[in-house]
Amino acid sequence: MSDNFSLFDPDKARGPRKGPDVGKDVTSDLLGSKDQSTPVGVSVLVSQIKAALSQAFPRRVSVVGEISNFKRHGSGHLYFRLKDAQASIDVAMFRPAASKLKFSPTDGLEVVIDGRIDVYDVRGQLQLYSERMTPKGAGALELAFRQLKDKLESEGLFDPQIKKPIPRFPRAIAVVTSPTGAAIRDIRRTLARRWPAATVYLVGVLVQGEGAAEQIAQAVTLLDASAEDYQIDTIIVARGGGSIEDLWAFNEEPVALAIYAAETPVISGVGHEVDVTIADMVADLRAPTPTGAAELAVPDGDEVSAQISQLNARLSRRAGDQLARARAAIEAIGRSVVFKDPSAGLRTQTQRIDELGYKLRASVRERLSSARSALSEPANRLAALHPATLAERAAARLDRARSSLAWVLRGRTKRSAGQLSELSSKLAEAHPRHRLKMARQKVASLGRQMEAMSYRSVLARGFSVTRLAGGDILRSIQQVRPGLKVRTELSDGRFDSLVEGGSDAKQRNSRTKADKPRSASQGGLFDD
Repeated sequence: MSDNFSLFDPDKARGPRKGPDVGKDVTSDLLGSKDQSTPVGVSVLVSQIKAALSQAFPRRVSVVGEISNFKRHGSGHLYFRLKDAQASIDVAMFRPAASKLKFSPTDGLEVVIDGRIDVYDVRGQLQLYSERMTPKGAGALELAFRQLKDKLESEGLFDPQIKKPIPRFPRAIAVVTSPTGAAIRDIRRTLARRWPAATVYLVGVLVQGEGAAEQIAQAVTLLDASAEDYQIDTIIVARGGGSIEDLWAFNEEPVALAIYAAETPVISGVGHEVDVTIADMVADLRAPTPTGAAELAVPDGDEVSAQISQLNARLSRRAGDQLARARAAIEAIGRSVVFKDPSAGLRTQTQRIDELGYKLRASVRERLSSARSALSEPANRLAALHPATLAERAAARLDRARSSLAWVLRGRTKRSAGQLSELSSKLAEAHPRHRLKMARQKVASLGRQMEAMSYRSVLARGFSVTRLAGGDILRSIQQVRPGLKVRTELSDGRFDSLVEGGSDAKQRNSRTKADKPRSASQGGLFDD
C-alpha cells in the first residue's frame, strides 16, 4: 500500500467530539434515515454510498496490481481490471489521462495507479478512476521504448537489407534539428571544414516536448519530397545530449515511420554515443553525435585533396614510364634494317604477294571445280523441283485423277440411278394410292369370283329358285302342300305363288295362282 494512503480520522475531519473515539457511524448515511422501514430509491442509495465513500477515503489513492481484461475504447478511454492474488477492482482511465501514457498497457503488466475511488451510478459498481499509471519496476519510458522497438522490429523497420548507402560526394545536405541548439552549430562547422562544396539546408523543429515528434516527422517527409528539386542527397536528423525524457521525441513512432518511408538516405545523430534511440535504429546510418553525423555525411576535403595529389603523382609516374617505353621502341625501330634499306622489305613483300596470288588463283579454281561438282546434283534436284516441272507433273496427275474420277462418278451414277429406280418402285408400291389401287383391283377380282360362284349366274342360264315363306329353298316335292305360299326367283325378277293340290308326284293338275311378275328392285313377302 502506498505511503500517501491513510485511514479516515473523524476527529481531524470534524473536530473533537464527546465520548469515546470509536469513529463515525455511517449506517444512517448509508440507509438514508434512522427509520429503516422507509424504502429509498436506487439512485438515492447509490448517491449516499458515493457520499460515504468520499468521506471514508482520501481524494487520491495509489494502488498496485496486475492488468487484466484490458480494452481500449474507440473514444480513447481505457477500461480494465486491476487484480492481485486475492481480489480485483474495475478501473477506468479517460482519454485526457490515457493520452499522456508513453507505453501501451497490456494484460499481465503490473502497474501502479494513482486515482480516486467512486461508484459508477448506472450499475452501482465500485470503480477506481485512474489519473496516472506507471509500470512497476521499469520506468514508463523504458517500457514504451521496449514495446515500440519490438513492434517496429517485427515489422522489419530495422532490417539491414533495406538500409540505403550514403552518397560519397553529396551536392546538398538537409539538417533536421533545433535552429538554436548546439547541434546545428557543430554540424555547420564540421560540414564547412570538411566539405564546403555541399549546400546545407536547415529545417528548424522542436527536439523535445509536446509536438516535437510530429514536427520532426513532417520535416523528414517534406525534405524527402523536395529532395530532387533541391538536389538533396542526404538528410541528417540530429539533437544534442540529454536525458531519456529529453530525447524521447526521437523514440516516437511517427519519427520512425517517416525515416523508414524516406527514399533519401537518412543519418541519425541523436544524443551522445551511449544514447540509442528508435530513430538511430531505423536510420540508414547511425552516428554517435551530431558532429559525427556531419563527418559521416561528407568526406574530409583535406583527405580528398591528398588522395587527388597522390593520384596525380601516380598518373605522372605512369605517363613518364609509358613515354620512356615508347621512346625506346621508336629508337629500336630506327636502328632496324627497315630504315637502313627500306626497299629490301618492299622487294620481299612484292615476291611474297606474287606467290600468294598464284596460290590464291589455284585455290579459287580448285574450289570452283569442287563447288561445281557439289552443285551438279543439287542443280538436277532443283531442276526437278522447278515450278514449271512441278506444274506439268501436277497437271498430268490432275488429268489422270480427273479421268479416274469421271469413270468412278459414271459408275457410281449408274449404280445410284438403278438404286434410285428400285427405291422409286418400292416407294411407289408402298405409297397409299398404289396400295389403294391394288386393293380395289383385288376387291374387284374377288367380286367377279363371287359373282361367278353366285346362284344368280345359274338363274341367268334359265333356271329358277323357289323358296318357302321362311326363305328356305324348296328342295323336295314332299315339302309342298295345298295352300302353301312360295316365292319363285328368276334371273330378272321374282313372283309369289299359292300351291293348289296335293303332294302326290303323279298328279300334275295343280293349279298355281301366280302373281304378276315384279321387278327385282321391288320388295315383297319373300325378299331376301
